[in-house]
Amino acid sequence: MLDIGLMRYMSGMPSDVEYARTDLLAIYRGAMAEQFVGQEMTASQNENLYYWSRPAKSSSTEVDYLAVLESTVHPVEVKSGVSGSLKSLHLFLSTYPNCGKAMVFSTRPYADLPEQKITFMPLYWAYSVTKKKI
Repeated sequence: MLDIGLMRYMSGMPSDVEYARTDLLAIYRGAMAEQFVGQEMTASQNENLYYWSRPAKSSSTEVDYLAVLESTVHPVEVKSGVSGSLKSLHLFLSTYPNCGKAMVFSTRPYADLPEQKITFMPLYWAYSVTKKKI
């Protein structure tokens, strides 16, 4: 979608119920958080959004977005909560060992895990850390 408000309206999400929640990131099972990061990356990457998926017979996997920074692809995941297994992200990192560091945007506090090639960041950093240098 072009806009978070349009997404809410077109999905039929009742604003009086959804926006009364204490955890706004959990709205629509995290779709709003993913939409927000997607919008920020559309602006910061100055081009189309990309994602990665690997269809498999018994388990398909996907990474929410791919950020291209200085000719290096960085996998990007969006989590509406503080936990999650990140199985798809770990699979991507093992499949493409020469890729850049993974970025996970969530409500979890900032954490850099260099041994896993993952950095956890707040959602509102999505634009600034994925911005291409021109």
